[in-house]
Formats: sequence, C-alpha cells, structure tokens
Amino acid sequence: MAMLLRLAYDGTDFHGFARQDGRGGRLRTVQGELEDALSRIYKRPLLTRGASRTDAGVHARGQLVAFDPPFEIPPRGLLLGLAAQLPADLIASAAWLAEDVEGEPLNPRFHNRGKLYRYRLRCTSLRDPLSERFEWHLPRPIALEPMLAAASHFVGEHDFAGFRAADCQARTTTRRIRDVQLRARTLAEVDPLAMQAGRIDDPAVIEFDVRGDAFLKNMVRIMVGTLVAVGRGQFGAERIDEVLKAGDRSRAGTTAPARGLTLIEVLWPSSWPPAPR
Repeated sequence: MAMLLRLAYDGTDFHGFARQDGRGGRLRTVQGELEDALSRIYKRPLLTRGASRTDAGVHARGQLVAFDPPFEIPPRGLLLGLAAQLPADLIASAAWLAEDVEGEPLNPRFHNRGKLYRYRLRCTSLRDPLSERFEWHLPRPIALEPMLAAASHFVGEHDFAGFRAADCQARTTTRRIRDVQLRARTLAEVDPLAMQAGRIDDPAVIEFDVRGDAFLKNMVRIMVGTLVAVGRGQFGAERIDEVLKAGDRSRAGTTAPARGLTLIEVLWPSSWPPAPR
C-alpha cells in the first residue's frame, strides 16, 4: 500500500517541485521540504513520487505525491503531523491509502488520468498587491473574443514541439488536450469601487483552464502567451495551427510568467478512493 498526499503550495519561493542540488548545496524545493518533514515524522529517510514536476514559481492546489510508509500512521494523524512540520507556503490537504498497481509501486506521474492547470491574467492599469504573486499583470486592454475562438485550436491530439521549452527533455512531443476554457471578470466585478472611466466593462481578470493527459515543459505557459498575442492582435488564430504543424517555437507567443500558473488538480481514477475533503 502507498500513501497518497494532496499538496497545495505557493511556488514563489521554491525552485520547483522536484528535489535538486545546486552548486551551493541543495536548493529549496517542494519535494525536498516534504521529504524532510516525512523523514522527521517517520524517523527515517523517505523518498516521494510526484505527479508533476512544476517549475520554479508555479503554484499548486492539487499536486499528488505518493510514498511508501514504513509503518502505519492514520491519514488524519499524518496530516496534522505534516501541518506542524511543513513551512507556511506548503501544506498537505488530504491523505489516503491506495493499492499499488499490478505489483508495481504506485506512481502518480504515470497512474493519473490527466491534469488541470489554471492560468490567471490581470489586464488592468493598476496591479493588485493581494494577488500579484499568483497572476500575470499586463497593464493594457486585451480582446477576449479572438482568444476564445483561438483556444479551440489547441484541443485534440497534436505534436506540441513548438510549444515547449528549449531544454525540455521529453522523448515524444505528442500530447492530447481535452479542453481549454477562458473565463473573464470585468473591472466592475473585480473591484466595484474602481474608478477607471471607459474600461469598467472590459475584461480585468482572465482565467485559462487547460485540461490534458500530459504536458511538456512550459507548454501551458507558451499556450497562454500565444493566446495573449492573439488577444493583442499580434497575429491570428491560424498561427496556432502553423506552429502545431511546423513545430517552430519562434512562431508562437512568449512564455507567460510562472507566477500565474497553478496546478489545480491531478485527475485520479474514479475507481480509487478520492481525496478526502
């Protein structure tokens, strides 16, 4: 049996999820902090297996991690123990036991049913100090309708070679995107007291929900940057089809900043126990 943990974290001060060593010693990562906390609780070194290697600055509300407990601690007791051991920007919000798969240790990276990422964009003249750690601030208007139309071009199974980081080490670049949805709130909805004449009904905060089976490094951020370029009128939706066909990264939009991206959920097989709320 493996123990599964659902993690939430503010990725601002982490060097990504995966443990890593730097020239000056071990860098601060989500996995490193979690394994240190688990090792203190179980009184022995423990290694974990994560569902997604989120990059530096990327956040999570539903990251999944598995590990093999050396002895039994009830899930609620483990959550309380971790709450006392983990830093303020990381928490385990759920824990449950799950069977290994076909005799192999359960690994959330390979045994999940896909992931849901959300990107948050703010397009108002003024930044919001209460949310700026979790959004990309672009202080200029942006056209929502062209982005809505362009988003559908990503849906389906495509070669996303043109939508990945230069140092991406994935062996294959074909991925399936299940859905891309955009939601917008106007300035009047976000801040009813704001006085910004002529823009009160313009999109102020736009959220991009991207659901897919798997993702390449920086893939969602490049997709968002490309949709933003469409919304700015830099090129049309047909550019997405061209990049998918040619695999030319230089033809896509910029890589949106990491701070606007959150891993909302790792989709778990319905036949397995859901994360307790």
